[in-house]
Amino acid sequence: MKNVLNVVVVVVVGSLLGLFIGKLFNLWFPAGQINALLNTGINTGLQPTTVDLNLVEFTAGLMFKFNISSILGIFLSALVYKQIVK
Repeated sequence: MKNVLNVVVVVVVGSLLGLFIGKLFNLWFPAGQINALLNTGINTGLQPTTVDLNLVEFTAGLMFKFNISSILGIFLSALVYKQIVK
């Protein structure tokens, strides 16, 4: 269970780091091919689904949005985590 939690933390922190990297590159290169390359990504997951029981209504869904900068951030956070654990 501890290993799964570690992987989740690395992915979440890496995704946030990748978001920061993407925003930073947007400031440095406002328009151009580098900006387009870093922000090109894929969306995967479950579309929001609604279950209506007349008394209670549930909406559930989970979407992941990965791009090059978020994958770079996940990779960097995994390297930092590996250095810290050693």
